[in-house]
Amino acid sequence: MTKRILLVEHDKPTCRMLHQQLTQHGYGVVIASDGGDEGILMAVTESPDLILVATDLPVIDGWQAIKILKASTVTQQIPVMALMSPLTTSEEWGKISESGCDDYELKPVDLTSVLDKINALLDPSPALGQRKKPAELNQPLFQNHLGASPISSEVQSLKRLSEATGSAGAGVSGESMVVYVDDSPVDSQAMAKIVRNAGYGYDNITEPLEAIPILLELRPKLIFLDLVMPYTNGYELCAQIRRTSTFKKTPIIIVTNNDGIIDRVRARFVGASGFFSKPVREKRVLKVLQKHLVLLQTESSFSPDKLSV
Repeated sequence: MTKRILLVEHDKPTCRMLHQQLTQHGYGVVIASDGGDEGILMAVTESPDLILVATDLPVIDGWQAIKILKASTVTQQIPVMALMSPLTTSEEWGKISESGCDDYELKPVDLTSVLDKINALLDPSPALGQRKKPAELNQPLFQNHLGASPISSEVQSLKRLSEATGSAGAGVSGESMVVYVDDSPVDSQAMAKIVRNAGYGYDNITEPLEAIPILLELRPKLIFLDLVMPYTNGYELCAQIRRTSTFKKTPIIIVTNNDGIIDRVRARFVGASGFFSKPVREKRVLKVLQKHLVLLQTESSFSPDKLSV
């Protein structure tokens, strides 16, 4: 079977050269050229056998992208090679171990060296298993704003309690996981209280660029997205989530301070299931939970046209 390599590189000449040479050597190649955020998304959706990541990427740099890839159980087993600038400082050298990458190559790329390293990383022989692994791989996957792992013992206890006593919300099991992507601790705490009191498991993702790998681990049945976040916004993230097959029909609700007709139309265009304005209020959230989670339980199909909540 042809091995597939994801090349995360925005330099066009380097992309062309590596794509041509790797293809000639029998590898399938997919390219993410718009930045580290696109590379992370494609690592999840394309499931490559190996990833080459340039360290000087726009939007989110290669070192941070590698850290995110190596922190998620969805992508952490994929070998990652960093493509580094030739003007590498002592600080850059330190990032090799900090990021958790499996190997590196200095630019301009030596094709023979790259191929040898790719072969070694893809070789399933015992020798590969003896490679030193970075300490980050032994750390908890992701931390939410409360300092707990995404599926915390508290949430698990709430699920078991809901199963034993019946849901306090819309009449569905407490196993219905709700995730809110928002970097505001205040808004997340308000949402957590409402959702958990309704009998549903809840988690918060504070880093939008890490959202898709975490969502794939949690597989929630309902997603709330804040509109205004660092590096990206709710519209862009909603469109990326919708391109992931796992979440084609998952209800996605955009939460925002903007409540105009243009915002609602744009929300529908990117595939949002609903839209409500801040502040986060119990009545609004419970209405969304009842509408979408009960709808999911009855196996009704997703309709992006129903934007009023």
